[in-house]
Formats: sequence, structure tokens, C-alpha cells
Amino acid sequence: MWEDEMFDEIQKGDKVFYETAQGQTRSGKAKIIGPMGWVIELSGGTPVVVNEGFNYLGHTEGKDREPDHFGHLLNG
Repeated sequence: MWEDEMFDEIQKGDKVFYETAQGQTRSGKAKIIGPMGWVIELSGGTPVVVNEGFNYLGHTEGKDREPDHFGHLLNG
């Protein structure tokens, strides 16, 4: 599963684990950081917002990870 990582260390391409409203653990690929948290793309293409302290559980580094300079620029 995931390692004990910090939310601030997520980069584009990482696999992010989160908890659904029903209490299930799901994961997806980090795409861009927004004002409410990271936008995660699921296998079906549906976006989900993951926020620290709300539904974030952890993440693992992706092999194609890179910093999200554009997302940080947009959200100051």
C-alpha cells in the first residue's frame, strides 16, 4: 500500500490513496493541485479531490513523478 508520507510531498504522477464517504480505501494518480487539494484521476477517468485532514490516507511515488509548478502558480 502506501508509505507514511506527508501530503505536501505529493507530486504529479504519484499514486494517492484516499477514503471515500462510505469508508472504502481507493487510489488514483495525482494530476494537478488545486485550491481544495490534489485532483486525482481514477481508472475510469473520474476526478476526485483529495485534501489533507479530510480524506487523504497516503501516497507512493510514481515512476513518472514531477513537481506541479503550474498548479502551485495558479493557487499561489
